[in-house]
Amino acid sequence: MRRVGKNSFTEVYFAGCNPSFVETSDGIVMIDSPQQPIDAVRWRERLEEKAPIRYLINTEPHLDHISGNAYFPKVEVIGHEKLKECFEDYLYAFGTVEERREAAKETDPDSVWLFGHPDYPPSHPPTTLFGDRMRLPLGNHSFEIIHMPGHTAPQTSVYVPEEGIVFTGDNVFYKCRSWLQECDPWEWLQALDSIRALDAEVIIPGHGEPCGKDYLTRQGEIVENWVGFVERFVERGVSAEEALQQPISVTRQDPYPIGQRLFQYDGMLTEMIVKNLHRRIRERKERAAAQ
Repeated sequence: MRRVGKNSFTEVYFAGCNPSFVETSDGIVMIDSPQQPIDAVRWRERLEEKAPIRYLINTEPHLDHISGNAYFPKVEVIGHEKLKECFEDYLYAFGTVEERREAAKETDPDSVWLFGHPDYPPSHPPTTLFGDRMRLPLGNHSFEIIHMPGHTAPQTSVYVPEEGIVFTGDNVFYKCRSWLQECDPWEWLQALDSIRALDAEVIIPGHGEPCGKDYLTRQGEIVENWVGFVERFVERGVSAEEALQQPISVTRQDPYPIGQRLFQYDGMLTEMIVKNLHRRIRERKERAAAQ
């Protein structure tokens, strides 16, 4: 656990995302939850030694950000209204509780006993919802919860002015592979501009080390590199499937390694990115032609 502000902390070494929290004078606000159950339980126990956990804010629907919610059953969860709509689909995208328990025997044996544990209902979605933005005052802090679609449609940033920090979720991957498998790249670039406009010195990304605003330019370049790469296929009338039959140098688009024990099958990630961006670019061109 690393201190990143006067009252702000994050963890960059868990498998999955960077779960974080801010300790206010009236309790703790968490941003995302640890992916592995044993990490989530230990995280909760350690935080509760400091102060009551008042809220948990989810920045997006991917499993590494939401699956740990189950181990905070008494904590109020806040999320974008689109996140509530898709929460269950993402939670079970990699199998039922029983199937994930079986998989954990190989990948996460310390957590096996926690899958399906009666104290922890498997689904703990947001019940406090917001649309464009929400202000959450708590103790001596205020939290600006802002919808910034890009990496995913419900993508959310949490800006804490008293700390000079913004928690961006996966709109920022600091020096690790960016996942564009379902993004809207143009919304993502707009989100980076919105993050840049905030009066925050420290960015806590969804993955990788804390960074400053200077990295936003690099993050934007990675998104633009992928768009330009796939756009050339679309302009030549090459389908996504045909494009994937050709040699693809991932490092020319994004030089960073996959981080934090996410999928190690690089080919799967490349296929998802190419197919998504191919569809997005084609749809955008079709809309422009129809106007």
